[in-house]
Amino acid sequence: MSEHGPNQTPMQAEDMLPAERRQRLQEWFTQNLAASSQDLARIFNTSVSTIRRDLDYLASQGLVRRTHGGAVRIRRRATFEPTTDEARQTAVEEKRAIAVEAAKRLEPEQSILIDTSSTLHHFAHVVAGLTIPLTVVTNDVLVASLLSNKDHIRLIVPGGSCRHGAYALLGEPGLSFLKDVRCDHFFLCSQAVDFDCASDTAIELVQLKRAMIDAAERTTLLVDSSKFSSRAIYKVASLDRIHEIITDEGLGSEERERYEAMSVKITCAPMGDAVSAASDSIAG
Repeated sequence: MSEHGPNQTPMQAEDMLPAERRQRLQEWFTQNLAASSQDLARIFNTSVSTIRRDLDYLASQGLVRRTHGGAVRIRRRATFEPTTDEARQTAVEEKRAIAVEAAKRLEPEQSILIDTSSTLHHFAHVVAGLTIPLTVVTNDVLVASLLSNKDHIRLIVPGGSCRHGAYALLGEPGLSFLKDVRCDHFFLCSQAVDFDCASDTAIELVQLKRAMIDAAERTTLLVDSSKFSSRAIYKVASLDRIHEIITDEGLGSEERERYEAMSVKITCAPMGDAVSAASDSIAG
């Protein structure tokens, strides 16, 4: 879903040439992060099949990255992060598939750290539905809410000041608490990742992420494919501190091969897992 897409007035595009329509579509993505094919078809007053062909063309030019239901803008720089609501509506099925794939790394009696992000909220939903005993440490109040009062979860929230417009608890006493924590696995998220590092937009948030990396034996980065090939202002960690990156099938094969050539383990979560997870949630 885009920042403004569902509420925008349809454009008069019936007589527009393909090149003109694609140019306007490209301009639309300079102002908006993401949208579904259905929303764009309505905005540009054309068919879904036409929009899908246009998105495929823009993706081939490296201007957008296709998602299961539409496309997201490729961000070369991530100076500003999406709002919480925008992030929660972007690449939903991709994030769900990533969450399901990440949960396959869990083992009974593990202690895990869970970062803050919309992707990790999906992960918390998956963890909440498991039955294996886990100790979970998180500074995200929504993750904590999803995992509270679960018989199989021992929940620890280090604490801090809640970041405005988000769910993260930052600063003290959480940072001091994490210095004495030794967990098996940290599930990390970031606003951007390139061939050098994972990076983010807020120094207080980066400090928390670094403390969690130091507190874990293993770190897995969960990021949807729109976060690749971009860099935010603050470095979270170099790639040699990250044991695996789990993303979606939107990551291009050439890009994936380059990471693998650097000995970075990349796993692309199959979209079928997202569909199954959604079905299980409805059935539950």
